[in-house]
Amino acid sequence: MHIILTFLHALKDPFTWNPRSNLYFWFGILWGLPVPVFSLFLDATLGHPSGQSVLWMLAHHPVHWFALLHPAIFGVVFGALGAIHRNQEAQRDSLIAQLRETSRTDPLTGICNRRCILAELEATLHRADRADDPVSVVLFDLDNFKSVNDSQGHLAGDKILKETAQALRSVLRRGEALGRYGGDEFLAVLPGPAAAATSLAERACSAVRDRTGLTMCAGIAVRPDDGTSPHMLIANADRALARLKDTRHRANPETRRITLR
Repeated sequence: MHIILTFLHALKDPFTWNPRSNLYFWFGILWGLPVPVFSLFLDATLGHPSGQSVLWMLAHHPVHWFALLHPAIFGVVFGALGAIHRNQEAQRDSLIAQLRETSRTDPLTGICNRRCILAELEATLHRADRADDPVSVVLFDLDNFKSVNDSQGHLAGDKILKETAQALRSVLRRGEALGRYGGDEFLAVLPGPAAAATSLAERACSAVRDRTGLTMCAGIAVRPDDGTSPHMLIANADRALARLKDTRHRANPETRRITLR
């Protein structure tokens, strides 16, 4: 029943002005064209050896009108099949696009997930290798985020992560990529030297503090001084981040209570 309903729905639009999409319709016309031609030829050759005009045969043998309808019938039928095929292709392409987007997007924050941002880093490094340009990575980590989950619950923590992602994304410039690296860590990739990365880190930390009330640490690593592979750059950025957090902890050993705004 579903197949019949699908076919009847497709009959509404068997013809389009797009030649490529309209290929099924014209194929049906050509496929059905030999029927009236062969019918009239047989009638003229066998039924009327002396030969009669086509109009005379149509007038005296109405069955030929049914034969004449075959190209139109075939065209509509094949056009409907073509419409079904186009709809299936469109649905397939849409599903593939959704799956591709899902595989690259972090479901909580809506930004790149870990796989996606690592792929962006590899692509940026590949382009930089050819021109020998610097590439910077900035690894962000929220301060005292665990206390939010412990004191206010994971829903409050999820809200903080969403707001943090939006704040970080708001300071990105063209050519810069951002992804959630894991937990409360975010990774930014940008073409440029350490000065550009420092500027981004300062803008990002300020935006996050204004939006969430939380402070944030950032570790920076730059190609080629800190490595030329994604693993080396992220590892050195993580070390820089750990040193900064350790310095802050020694300066202020008491962990303050964080509340949502």
